[in-house]
Amino acid sequence: MTMQTDVKAGHIHQSGFIVLQNRSRIKGISIKGTATAGQFDLFSTTTAAVEGTYAQSGTTVTVTKSTHGLVTGDVIGIAFTIGTGGAAFSGTYAITRVDANTFTITSPNAATITGGPACAYVVNGEWLVTFELTAADTYQNYFLLPGEGILCKQLAYAYLDNIEVATVFYG
Repeated sequence: MTMQTDVKAGHIHQSGFIVLQNRSRIKGISIKGTATAGQFDLFSTTTAAVEGTYAQSGTTVTVTKSTHGLVTGDVIGIAFTIGTGGAAFSGTYAITRVDANTFTITSPNAATITGGPACAYVVNGEWLVTFELTAADTYQNYFLLPGEGILCKQLAYAYLDNIEVATVFYG
């Protein structure tokens, strides 16, 4: 296999679309944190991420988002932050609508997570990857993705939580 030479980059200082082409391969990610612990989430989507909160009991993760507008069977890509007891398993899931403000997903891992930690999700998209930085990690961190990288079938949306800057390398 020969080296790919047509790699491009997208740079961002706040949550938003970072790769504006359909079907690309994410090759590497560079992020710089702040004085507070941070999280970088990457989604394949055509819509911006939505913020909510969640709790988990057993394998049931209950997400709360006022007037979420989802129906049972909708597919979301979702990333979870750490709460009391850990963090739910980020991924791409079909949801079950409970009511106008809550829905559930079934996690492959059982846990008890409380405290109302945050989550971010995209509708009709996929969660691709999450990277976490500890508090005071204000260095430029680079993550080289193995093989041919991660396939992003739609536009790449970066969700930054206490991340000062992010650059995504793709081709």
